[in-house]
Amino acid sequence: MATLIIAEKNQAAIAIAEALGKYKIIKKSKGLNVYEISSRKIYVIPLRGHILEHRNTSAYKSWTKTNPREIITKPSAIKKVPISYASPYIAALKEYSLLSNHCIIGTDADVEGCNIGLFDALPFVKKPNPNIKVSQLWLSSLQKDEILRKLNNLITPKFSWGETAEARALIDAFIGFSATREVSNTFRPILNKFGVQFTSVGRVQTSLLYLIFLREQEITIFIPEPYFLINAVLSHDKGIFKAHHQLNPFKKAQESNVKQIYQKIKFEKSAKVTDNSQNIRKKSPPTPLNTSKALILLTRTLRISANIALRTMNALYLNKIISYPRTDSDIYKNDFIHNGIITPFSSHSQYGTYTNNLLKSNRIIPTKGKKDAGDHPPITPLESLEDNSPRFENKLQKKVYNLLARHYLALFGQQATESTQNLKLLIKDEPFNAQRVSLISEGFLEIAPFLKPKYEEKIQITRDKIPINEILFNSKETKPPPRYTDTSLLKLMEKNHLGTKSTRPSIIKILETRKLLQRTQNKYFITELGKFLIKSLIKIWLPFLKPRFTARVEERLEEIKEKRKTMESVVNEVRIEFLELFDKFLANKPEMISKASNYKMNFTVPLTSSLCPFCNKKPMKFINLKKKRFLVCSDEPCKKFLSLPKNGKLELLDSTCSICNFNIFKISLKKNNKFYRYFICPECWNKSFKDNSGKGFCSNCEDFRIMKEKCMKQ
Repeated sequence: MATLIIAEKNQAAIAIAEALGKYKIIKKSKGLNVYEISSRKIYVIPLRGHILEHRNTSAYKSWTKTNPREIITKPSAIKKVPISYASPYIAALKEYSLLSNHCIIGTDADVEGCNIGLFDALPFVKKPNPNIKVSQLWLSSLQKDEILRKLNNLITPKFSWGETAEARALIDAFIGFSATREVSNTFRPILNKFGVQFTSVGRVQTSLLYLIFLREQEITIFIPEPYFLINAVLSHDKGIFKAHHQLNPFKKAQESNVKQIYQKIKFEKSAKVTDNSQNIRKKSPPTPLNTSKALILLTRTLRISANIALRTMNALYLNKIISYPRTDSDIYKNDFIHNGIITPFSSHSQYGTYTNNLLKSNRIIPTKGKKDAGDHPPITPLESLEDNSPRFENKLQKKVYNLLARHYLALFGQQATESTQNLKLLIKDEPFNAQRVSLISEGFLEIAPFLKPKYEEKIQITRDKIPINEILFNSKETKPPPRYTDTSLLKLMEKNHLGTKSTRPSIIKILETRKLLQRTQNKYFITELGKFLIKSLIKIWLPFLKPRFTARVEERLEEIKEKRKTMESVVNEVRIEFLELFDKFLANKPEMISKASNYKMNFTVPLTSSLCPFCNKKPMKFINLKKKRFLVCSDEPCKKFLSLPKNGKLELLDSTCSICNFNIFKISLKKNNKFYRYFICPECWNKSFKDNSGKGFCSNCEDFRIMKEKCMKQ
């Protein structure tokens, strides 16, 4: 009888078939070919990733006629069923299982691949042929030598790895299905205002959204603090350089002192050198790339999203250009043969000179990272390809390959040598410092310039005095923490154990797709819908939002993989824990609905939380149009109004003035390329028109001041 090999994708199936010899294509349907290697009696069937998915059973399809809580408590509410495109794949698995006595699972060699092969495909093989022998093909690349070598060294199927992914999928299904329904049904009126029919809630994605929300809060409440800098622009033989006052930065309280210093030295023409020291240090080559490090490198250097970066690496893998891109390893095993990979690069038009120097120096031992996960080697280029190679499908693949290839070659390079020059200067009696870092020898940086920091030319000091071009006095403000980028989000997720190396990019993408996040100029902004969701859940569901909940789930999943716990026990533990949180949500549902209805009014026409100062009956409406901005009483008989500043972005705050108890407004504006923020109480501000007192500007208040957007006693 024959042998049946199951591959995860069509390109992988073709690579396996090509490695085994001459093959015949058997067309089973429009999208499915089976590859027969008759000389070896082997059939290779490609899948299309997962062919099964978790769905609610027919009894729980309705969002309004069923109780979402039962999705958690009743296992019968969720069933694993074929995906819409799965029929021809299932039919082929059944058909060829009857022709075979050996089934080799050749899906991707990771947790998800084990799940696809052993839990999606294998049941359809074993149902008609229960006695079929089952082995697993563990590939780290789709190169011919790797395929043939691993076919001669088949392994026992990693069922515990497949169970890990199965447990994760089931946990995420009952959490996601139940929470998405309950939250969406609860907030349906406000969601309609946002133009969405539902909002997505998930174990990992909602926790990530919570962390992004916290950063947005930091940015929102941030109050810039002024500070001052005194710098000197000095001349040397090959140009100019800056020296900085030793006490930089000066705080607001030191303003008079810093101005005195500036007045004292602003016309000085030379600086005295009191010390000129130099420190030489070595900079080591980078360590090998695992998935997380590769994603950080690609998103930072190419400014692409993590999802696109991982997708591009996967395409390069399927085209046999790089090794498997989903790995935790950043250490190569001692028996990994690097010479065979490095040598072809010696004739490369861009990498050849550097590579030949490596080979001449016999530098074929790479640096080491921190972990050998035992699954795959670090991400490695397998081919030496020129920029115009037809193997690349698009320009992005060229760019990604170029970075990965250069990074790999850098592992074998010599250390770079840096020189740090420290100058100590006196201008009159004021101390100044200057530091310049220059590159003495490139080493590995020759092949990996993207790892090179900004270097400066070393200053040759021949006299004890250096001419001054000018003395600069700068007034600046502290800046809020930056918004997250793809790179910093990946680091944040890794730090908080959110998602896996492979799922993190798709989780970020889900938040974008669901209109909870927006990516603009490589930065992520939480949308109004995202803010509403977290604000609505934060009081009741904080334990669910905090990363610790999902981190505990990941720890338990790892115990399944290591065979320390069963899949059933872990799923039940999480089910019980989440049910407690779900019941807490239900118990507080009336309060959340009430708050949501207030949010709905604020979303359409924002209202002050304080009452109209004229009638003291109802709040005031915040009218914010292009040409008119004012507050008007929401009580029809009153209709009194308060003026608002014409310029700047206005934001109605929840906090109130400690003098008159009316809402405070924050005004943000840009002038001369600088951003300014100030606060006013509209009631005090309008009263000040009568006496020209300037009151109403919170900065002019004698008794109170704004701290974290709240009016506080001085």
